[in-house]
Amino acid sequence: MLEHVLKEQLAYYRARAREYDESLQAIGPASEPTAEHEQASQEWLQIVNAVRALGPVDDVLELACGTGIWTQELITMSRSITALDGSPEMIAVNRLKAGTTAIEYQSVDLFHWEPEKQYDLVFFAFWLSHVPPALLSGFLSKVARATKPGGQVFLIDEPKSDQNISGLNVGGLYQQRTLNDGRSFQIVKVYYHPQELERELLKQGLKKDSSLNGKVFFYLCLSRDR
Repeated sequence: MLEHVLKEQLAYYRARAREYDESLQAIGPASEPTAEHEQASQEWLQIVNAVRALGPVDDVLELACGTGIWTQELITMSRSITALDGSPEMIAVNRLKAGTTAIEYQSVDLFHWEPEKQYDLVFFAFWLSHVPPALLSGFLSKVARATKPGGQVFLIDEPKSDQNISGLNVGGLYQQRTLNDGRSFQIVKVYYHPQELERELLKQGLKKDSSLNGKVFFYLCLSRDR
């Protein structure tokens, strides 16, 4: 069943590419927090500032780059980005926004991805919650292997909560999503505890640099010893 859901999840994000950015309007653009969602907006800004503090860096790997919300931040502080996503439609939107040859795009199924080189920064936002627990350790192992000695890993997601902004999940694993045209898809949506992820990444040989354990969002920043 899980393999079927992962295929349906990819189909959902391929179909959702053109309306994806609308979902972020609930918390407002990173530079314009809204009064309606003050907590989310404040945490979002803290994360943006933490990302900006990472630079300058040379080579960045962005996993699940999506429509480029974070790619646009990363390109201002890096020499080059390798941006991976399973959805060619997401990549097309991202490419249109970025408009630079400093970004190399690859359409890759991240569940079968293997790192081909190492990077100064490995970054992914709101992707790990789509990775089922059975595949979590293996995925984070690849993340660690993709990180250069002295390089960093930065991840952003939603913590486990009674009021997740992305809605409830079923059995702690699945969520039903509906597009504007009425089509419905089942996807993986796991709200991990930040501490759980931190422990797993420490097992992979990384060390913690900084974090934010917010009510709405969290980030973890870890590094690999030289």
